[in-house]
Amino acid sequence: MSLRSAAAALVLAAGLASPAAAIDHKNLDEGRPLRLEDAYPIASGEWAIEAGVGGTFQRRGANRAEFPIEILYGLPNLQLGIGTTLSTSPREIDEPSKSGDLQVSALYNLNQETLTLPAFGVKLAVNLPTGVESSGVDVELKGIVTKSFDRLSGHLNVAYEFLNGTGPGERDGRYELVLGASYPVGAPRHTRTTLLGDIFTEQGSRRGDSNIVGVEVGVRHQLTPRIVWDAGLGTEFAGPADRSALFVRTGVSIGF
Repeated sequence: MSLRSAAAALVLAAGLASPAAAIDHKNLDEGRPLRLEDAYPIASGEWAIEAGVGGTFQRRGANRAEFPIEILYGLPNLQLGIGTTLSTSPREIDEPSKSGDLQVSALYNLNQETLTLPAFGVKLAVNLPTGVESSGVDVELKGIVTKSFDRLSGHLNVAYEFLNGTGPGERDGRYELVLGASYPVGAPRHTRTTLLGDIFTEQGSRRGDSNIVGVEVGVRHQLTPRIVWDAGLGTEFAGPADRSALFVRTGVSIGF
């Protein structure tokens, strides 16, 4: 099935879902707007379309614009997703991922948070080589921990990606660690806005490269019960010479 056919089928199914569904600005999904995500899926029976635009400005090399889109569906304790990211030249999104690659994912929540125990989630994501000059199927496994401290929530993401179709000198696997927090502004009276930030590190794409280290900050704001707007920016302040000096993102999540 082509990406266009799959997206059309999901959108059609979304139109048949409950019109009363809402989306929560406190729910954190990767890329909306940071790489940080929490251990909770969207509500069971809910559909969401998440789309945005971003720009990456390199210390060396060409800058690029990116246009991600993803469709999500919630089941009991489970979130399924399908999406892609289109990019201007150069076509690498996050090496070796290329513009137009199809990503499918499943996020499973293992437990609800208690007074002493954080919430745990696991995520499986598969990147299919449907994009420009792309090759190899890449698989990422991620563990997610979320723990609340009053209204402040802390989040830890630990991921490892198994890479295929890599070239000479490139890694065939790499890890990523993300540590961050989110805080709803205006609680308990008006909680329409959530501030979030993280610090991350990941292995460079080539063997021998030093780890990339960066920070991100962002905001999610509830425009309507079904629409959340987000915006974020970040920088990679340590790592290879061709790391990103600045990246920015903005977009919306629409619930059905």
